[in-house]
Amino acid sequence: MSARSCFCALAYVACLASASGCVCAGHYGRGHVGGEVAARTGHSLGPRKPAGNVAIPDLVSWENGLSEEEAVAVGLWNHPGYQELLADLEITRADVIQAAELRNPQLSTLFPLGPKEWEFALSVPLDVLWLRPLRVASAQLESARVAERLAQDGLDVVREVRLAYVDWQLAGQQSELAEQSSRLRAEIARIAEAKLKAGDVAELDVSAIRLDALFARGEAARAARNAELARERLRYVLGIELSTFSLTPSPAPAPPFVDLHVEDLVREAVASRPDLRAVQLAVGAAEQRAAVARRDVFQAAAILPDLNSRGAKGFEAGPGVQLTLPIFHRNQGAVARAEAEAERLRRQYVRLRDTAALDVRQAHTRLLQAREDLAMWRDRAVPQAEAAVASARHALEEDGVALLLVLETTRQLFTARGRELEAAAQVRRAVAELERGVGRRLYAVDALQKEEVEAVPVPDPEARRTVP
Repeated sequence: MSARSCFCALAYVACLASASGCVCAGHYGRGHVGGEVAARTGHSLGPRKPAGNVAIPDLVSWENGLSEEEAVAVGLWNHPGYQELLADLEITRADVIQAAELRNPQLSTLFPLGPKEWEFALSVPLDVLWLRPLRVASAQLESARVAERLAQDGLDVVREVRLAYVDWQLAGQQSELAEQSSRLRAEIARIAEAKLKAGDVAELDVSAIRLDALFARGEAARAARNAELARERLRYVLGIELSTFSLTPSPAPAPPFVDLHVEDLVREAVASRPDLRAVQLAVGAAEQRAAVARRDVFQAAAILPDLNSRGAKGFEAGPGVQLTLPIFHRNQGAVARAEAEAERLRRQYVRLRDTAALDVRQAHTRLLQAREDLAMWRDRAVPQAEAAVASARHALEEDGVALLLVLETTRQLFTARGRELEAAAQVRRAVAELERGVGRRLYAVDALQKEEVEAVPVPDPEARRTVP
């Protein structure tokens, strides 16, 4: 074969390999994850930004207080753990690129030293014809799996922000309530001291009231510290721990009431949750890897050309092939591992499916219990406690009741108010858990917040504010 004919054959085979191995190296990137999160929560992932920078959505107004929806928007843009996880998208992008790359030809040569003739061979991999499409398909499925996992992580971030916001708001309300209780008990102690000086009460009764006022001051101080801790926790999950933004809460919204059928929610969660979809995609990727292992046995390569300079007819060239003989094994280990991994992922899907159903049922039950508790404390216990305190204080002014009875009714009133606040917060926590379990929003926000939420998924790159 002439050198020209050999090089023409080389070019033909290279073109054939490229055409046969061409596949669409698609990648599931930030746009896919952002679309999933926005469709399920009403909030976007925000712009790309350098590590350590803080980006604030335009809908956030620090001067008017931070609402729960604003907190969710800030958290999705800046949550430190989620920003770290989003970097996995670039890793899967690199994996797809690497899987789509054609292997470079290999050149081997023997130099013409002494009586040895000069030889060289150019090896072009042939397995690209049947292995590259499978490798790319596996990488694409892995990319889709990571994107679905990150969509689920976004739902987890939303839940974490909502829970931290509810805890922060509750801690502030409890601090205010403890301060009110401390002032009222101090006032009762002042009245008791005046009655003691007038000789109307015994020293034993007054000492108990003094001690209760001291305890109330301690409770108020502890509640204030708890509010500070809750605020710092919220700053962390919002990703603004080292910033100078000052957090003040908006008025607490009324706990939502959603009449939902738990079995419908369970079916929806099993059918649509991103983490379950991610495991299904992982099974497909493992099956593709098993297919690659089955076919990657011969490791065939075409030798085009094999040249030597001192043949019987002078300069000679000819084609050839190089392959591995599957005598001792046929890649059984790699195939068995890929198949075992696929089976493990199938069993993992069953576990996660049952866990999703458990999450929804538990959250729904907690929501029903929290509603019952809230109705009891708000509609029955607190009004009765308020009436008892009013009667006791009226009787105290007329010297018709003991101071200890006034103190006890006052303590019951503030206990009932505290339980009402906790029950309202528990309703909001249960809704957040239920939304995460189902994988989408379950109740509508008010009109103003809804407009803001709908404006988030398409932020204006020129209008956003980035704070280093």
